Amino acid sequence: MQKNIPLMLLGMSLLVACTITPPSRSYDNQIRNIQIIDSNALNIDAIKPITNIIEANKIWQNSGVFIEQGDSVTIKASGSWSPAPAMLAWSGPEGNALWAVEVTNITGGALMAKLGHDGHPFEIGLLQTFKAKDYGMLYFAMNDPFRYLYDNQGKITAEIYAINAHTDSASSASTINILAYRYNDKTQQGSLTASINKNAFVTRQYLLNKIGEIASSKHIAIKAGDAPLKGGVYEVLGESINNGQLEIKFKTLW
Repeated sequence: MQKNIPLMLLGMSLLVACTITPPSRSYDNQIRNIQIIDSNALNIDAIKPITNIIEANKIWQNSGVFIEQGDSVTIKASGSWSPAPAMLAWSGPEGNALWAVEVTNITGGALMAKLGHDGHPFEIGLLQTFKAKDYGMLYFAMNDPFRYLYDNQGKITAEIYAINAHTDSASSASTINILAYRYNDKTQQGSLTASINKNAFVTRQYLLNKIGEIASSKHIAIKAGDAPLKGGVYEVLGESINNGQLEIKFKTLW
């Protein structure tokens, strides 16, 4: 019994450390750009999902899914992971309320997401449905202090079901794959990148249409709220093609 005491003390100290570890930063000023809605709002049986694997030992992981303003999205998660595998502390995507967190008000160890680089994180857990209030790439992570992810283990599978607000059809049906989107509200500058699908002209026109929608949404958000507006005023700052990808840099004008 005495031989096991050091191991027991070590386990207890690790448990205490695991629950009091501070977050790496504050997320209070992040943009709250999604609205949680009823999970029955989408009939996911009629939508082909996009599947993502989220690692427990990595910070924000880009899903590769571009969400548009007004899109309705359901995320269904499964799998298991651990912030402290040496202590046999495992859970599913729902996490454990006793574990330390990177983002407050989200269950420790739970699967969380954010829309865009500056989006405020929100909890996914086993199942979550939301409506997008802005444009952005969808990111996932485990809600565990990011300074101490190095010893985490496991992975979660997330199935993303999305309905495009502009076409009322599955977002994954688009033939143009948007790879990256960035926008700075202060400078009003951003960029949109997509893989070139056979025809560079078609890809360019698609991106310009999306930039027009983004410019409209930024203008309306400032001037009037969330009312839809077709078209938008913007200036193209530059274009480049590298490795089969087209990037357009732009500035919104109003």
